[in-house]
Amino acid sequence: MKGKSCLFLTVLCLLLALTACQDTTNPSPESVDPVPEVTEPETPDPAPVEEPEEEPESERSQREQDWITDLNYLSQTYKSVHKDPFYLVSEEEFDWKIERLKAKVGQLSDEDMYFEIAALVAGMGDIHTFVNAPQSLYDRQFPIGTQHFGDKLYLTFYLEGYEQFAPYLLHEIVAVNGIDITYLEQKAASLNNPFSYWYSKENFWLNPIAFLDWAGCDYKEGYTIEFLNDNCEVESVEVPVITPAVMQSGSRVRHENWDQLLFKKYGNQAEYVYGENGGLVYLSLSSLYDASSITEPFEAAIELIKSHPDCGKLVLDLRSLPGGMDVMLVWVRAYVQDLKDLSIGKVYVAAGGYSASAAISCLASFKNDLGAVIIGEPTGQFTSFFAGTPGVYVLPNSQISVHIAHFWYEAGTIGEEYYDEDGKLYPWESTILPDVYVYQDIEDIRQGKDSVLEWVLAQ
Repeated sequence: MKGKSCLFLTVLCLLLALTACQDTTNPSPESVDPVPEVTEPETPDPAPVEEPEEEPESERSQREQDWITDLNYLSQTYKSVHKDPFYLVSEEEFDWKIERLKAKVGQLSDEDMYFEIAALVAGMGDIHTFVNAPQSLYDRQFPIGTQHFGDKLYLTFYLEGYEQFAPYLLHEIVAVNGIDITYLEQKAASLNNPFSYWYSKENFWLNPIAFLDWAGCDYKEGYTIEFLNDNCEVESVEVPVITPAVMQSGSRVRHENWDQLLFKKYGNQAEYVYGENGGLVYLSLSSLYDASSITEPFEAAIELIKSHPDCGKLVLDLRSLPGGMDVMLVWVRAYVQDLKDLSIGKVYVAAGGYSASAAISCLASFKNDLGAVIIGEPTGQFTSFFAGTPGVYVLPNSQISVHIAHFWYEAGTIGEEYYDEDGKLYPWESTILPDVYVYQDIEDIRQGKDSVLEWVLAQ
């Protein structure tokens, strides 16, 4: 049996060898299947690189190369100067944003590049590190002014000669060119501080028009603003474009009761405010840049306290104070000690989203040394933050100037601070909450009343 198997295998091998030796150059269609062509694949291979490669420097325009040089300078300077450049945002994310912006340079105008850079820097979460707006951005403006009261944006003035806006003074603005104001506020927050709603809200205006274009309002020619009328119906008004010279020289028209609002009178001041339940001494600070501007209102406030011994209420208003020189705080603290020696009664500090930087130090002094009650809205900054500008860094080609904070500053602890496992404040530690929340009621504003002072007078 074994021998037969071997014989069979030998014969099979011989047959296979003979078949392999046959000439197959002209095969018969019936006996041999056609050989498929293999010169090209049926489905083309994908391109060697799926994502577009960065355009070589030699193929970029000089303008694009200049912007890329500026972005490289910004990245290197920010990393080397800032006290802790990646406190809230990682270096990987920062680098990714830089590279993404480089890739978009050819698609963006110079104005858009400014806003993109401003958003990139603001996105790091430090309001003392920011990009200065070139004056050219303000070449086109609207002849109006706006401001938030509560959570809504209102028209606060128009220039004389533009009376089409008269019916809408202190009326809510709901859209520009059909784009909802909430969306525009979000875009503005990316330029101010995306981590602080209150700071961004108080620093939002419709001017300059270049901002609105960057935010998407330039999808059609011209501009219209949508207001709510007295019946809460939407009405559209075409808005002309003016120059900075017209804005600066124009006379501003406001609501007839606007001048009764003390907190809207810019400048450091002190006066006595009468009320049905007794009055209050009102002290407002909106600037901390020279000693005389501090001593005069504080001295006046002390005299008012002495001349109204039954008053029992002092209000320090910081709602219009965005900051100032640290050296001026020595004067403020000295007067806090003088006030401590007087029989004042109740002390209040009015604060809001515009209150930041040095204003927080003033607030801390009044809170800790005088037991002040904080009223109003959350502040624009927390008690500990980055500060200081050792110099202004200018991007070499665009000449955009950048301020970069270089030290950590503690304005004075108010309440408890919360830190994560890395010893850093949580991102939501960006504001000081008031002890008593009082927002500006628009009906009070229309009557010339300050909602915060009305609350204090009622106590």
